[in-house]
Amino acid sequence: MTNIKTRIIMSRLNIIGIVKGIRSKTNVYTPIIEAVVNAIDSIYESGRKDGEITILIKREAEFSFGDGNLPAVQSIEVIDNGVGFTQKNRDSFDTFYSDMKIARGGKGFGRFMFLKYFGDTSVSSIYKTEGGEFRLRQFQFGKQFDIVVNETDVHSEKSDTETHIYLNNIIDNKYIDKGLETIARKLLERLLIFFIDDSTPCPIIRVVDASDVGAPIILNHYINQDDSDIKLLDTKPYEISSPLSLESSHFIAKIFKVFYAQNQKSKICLTGHSREVTETTLQNYIPEFEDDFFEEEQRGKETIRKNYIVKVYVVGSYLNDNVSIERETFNFEKDKYSDLYPYSQTDIEKGAADKVRELFNNEVKVREGKKVSRITEYITSSAPWHRSYMEDLPLDKIPYHATEEQIELAFQKVKFKKEQEARIELKSILNEEQSEESSFDTDLRGLISKVTEAGKNDLAHYVCNRRIVLKLLQQLLKRRDDGKAELEKELHNLIFPMGGDSNTTDYTEHNLWLLDERLVFSEYIASDKKISAKAAPIEPDIVIFDKKRSFRNGDNEFSNPLTVFEFKRPKRTAYTADEDPIIQVGNYVDEIRAGKYETPEGVEKVKVNDCTPVYGYIVCDPCDKIKQFAKNHQLTPSPDQEGYYGFHAGFNIYFEILSYKRLQSNADLRNKIFFRKLNID
Repeated sequence: MTNIKTRIIMSRLNIIGIVKGIRSKTNVYTPIIEAVVNAIDSIYESGRKDGEITILIKREAEFSFGDGNLPAVQSIEVIDNGVGFTQKNRDSFDTFYSDMKIARGGKGFGRFMFLKYFGDTSVSSIYKTEGGEFRLRQFQFGKQFDIVVNETDVHSEKSDTETHIYLNNIIDNKYIDKGLETIARKLLERLLIFFIDDSTPCPIIRVVDASDVGAPIILNHYINQDDSDIKLLDTKPYEISSPLSLESSHFIAKIFKVFYAQNQKSKICLTGHSREVTETTLQNYIPEFEDDFFEEEQRGKETIRKNYIVKVYVVGSYLNDNVSIERETFNFEKDKYSDLYPYSQTDIEKGAADKVRELFNNEVKVREGKKVSRITEYITSSAPWHRSYMEDLPLDKIPYHATEEQIELAFQKVKFKKEQEARIELKSILNEEQSEESSFDTDLRGLISKVTEAGKNDLAHYVCNRRIVLKLLQQLLKRRDDGKAELEKELHNLIFPMGGDSNTTDYTEHNLWLLDERLVFSEYIASDKKISAKAAPIEPDIVIFDKKRSFRNGDNEFSNPLTVFEFKRPKRTAYTADEDPIIQVGNYVDEIRAGKYETPEGVEKVKVNDCTPVYGYIVCDPCDKIKQFAKNHQLTPSPDQEGYYGFHAGFNIYFEILSYKRLQSNADLRNKIFFRKLNID
């Protein structure tokens, strides 16, 4: 698409409105770069081989402390020996959207950047007329309606051209650095594209402190010399094909090594007409570039470690044709393409990143190895159930210094993707009319393998969580630092959250398997909670209506067993006669049988009668008093002396008293084979 620009020369222009409309992505260095680039263009226009540009840094008169005791920067002066403000250049400057330098990417807009960041801008230029006369043109940049104000044009006795651009009274100097070296480096990074232009040598560009603080810095000396801080590693052409057509576009990636980058990140910079327009961290495409690199340099007997980053400048006609008027963005989108803009920013950056990866292949592989080691360590120590998904993990999508949360998220994405693929494949197999039974069997066997793999993963996860719960139970059963045992509520909450029920607590959120594997999918559970609003003040710790989901015949039936649990504090030895847990559980059950409890919905009474199987479990440490209670109720001691069991005819309840030690050991034994299979025993 051809950009159509209208050349407008007018005496009145809303300059304030134009300046306010400039995008905020620009910064205080933008107008300085604009002035320097204009100076480079002027020298190119002159055709001279001895082109020079001086960037003069002027500071505040008052001395300020901090930052190396340097005064803040107040103004910038850019000096060049190009053709100067000839009448043609002057008219172009006074033209909004001038097309004079359109072949070199000129927009006729950059001058308005001056007033966004500097209070006053003026020009003093010695130029040579076609007749050979040297003249001095001076003017100020208007702030209201006229671009050029207070202009004079007189004869000069000078014998060479010279132009001074004065960017005076910076509006907010806190946004510009103080150190000359820092300023020079930031200017160089924005101007680097000019130093690598193979067609035209860049003029000498020096940065000078007007207060004579430090020696002048020549930007050209930073580039491609033996002791330079910036070196061109390689120039890599590449091509991007349009997904909408057979067309393609050509780009060139110029890859630099940048030393002493002050904690910067490696970046990809897209350029338009020799201007750096956008920058994106390289780690977005190659995570291993999150850290900088280093090389060792021998200086006498001392080995110096020099850190560096990689900076990639991308050039191409597609970029030149679509750069915005402020030269701070492009007309095409970040991640989308269209008929008008067939290549996105991401497409172009990814192509450049691929070239960087080729160049740094060995370094990337070493870092990928370290990342794989961290992921493997995470699997071994925390998530063995993910081991089967390791081969499917997209390493290029995982940060170099990935946290456990980021690693887990990556595995979950793989798991979800594989499960979705299996579901889609199953649907396709079942819906597709198979011409041959053997083909159907082959597809189905492959699908079963995928489903089985996912099932193994979930089972491993579940088993590992059980191991963690058992470790936590073991800790809770130890005496605290104060010599006391944990309160029964802590153990209670581990097994089932207090105040919860099966309507608010999913089966994955409780650990009733510690008590009995059959309780994992109990239909209704009330934990330390009244079964209904009409319940008696006496509340059991856990009441379970034991109806397995796989044998479901109704929500509230007399035939469904009832299970009641009572927890006592570990290490407790003192009980009164009124604290007999067997009687307490029996009384709970009698209250339920008497119809004093309703279902959670309050629709009907809980159906429990004398024919309903009832199981009562008491978890405690069997001290002498507990043993006496059990003997009084004629319960049988367990062989290991860690509990009692038996049917209580008076309450019509099967009772089992088990110690916390027995609870733990039984649960451990039931799961031991699974722990061994996962190498977590």
